[in-house]
Amino acid sequence: MVSIRDYAKMNNVSYEAIRQQVKRYEDELNGHIIKQNRTQFLDDVAVDILDQHRKENPVVIINQDTDSRLKQLEDENKNLLIKVAQQADKISQLNEDLKNKIEQMTSLMLENKEKTFLLEQKKDQTEEINQLKEQLDREKKEQLNEIEKLKNELEKEKNKSFFARLFGK
Repeated sequence: MVSIRDYAKMNNVSYEAIRQQVKRYEDELNGHIIKQNRTQFLDDVAVDILDQHRKENPVVIINQDTDSRLKQLEDENKNLLIKVAQQADKISQLNEDLKNKIEQMTSLMLENKEKTFLLEQKKDQTEEINQLKEQLDREKKEQLNEIEKLKNELEKEKNKSFFARLFGK
């Protein structure tokens, strides 16, 4: 006695194929299949019946040209590898371009910061110059006012007579 699963292994076919064969020839196998728990066992007569039917209806295995298919798949694989390599090169080039652009932007940002700093310094210097200019303008006005006073005094002194000047009147 042999189980259906073991019989399938002995004949190098699937369990499902033998199960279907048993179902197909159920009438002939009646009484030659023994069920124990959930396992079905075939007696020697059942094995002979199934072997005979297997000889009458042999399984034909179609041998496809696997070499040409394998060659085709290898070629396809090579083409895909070439495409992957090309994409990797593109990615590397784009990465390099990105690095260069980042360096350029960093350089421009530093230049911009330097220019901004110089402009701020110039602005501060301009404010300082304007303050000095205002201070000089004030001093100039004060000096001009003093000169005007002195001119007026000089004019008054000139208009005084000799004796008034002499006696300080």
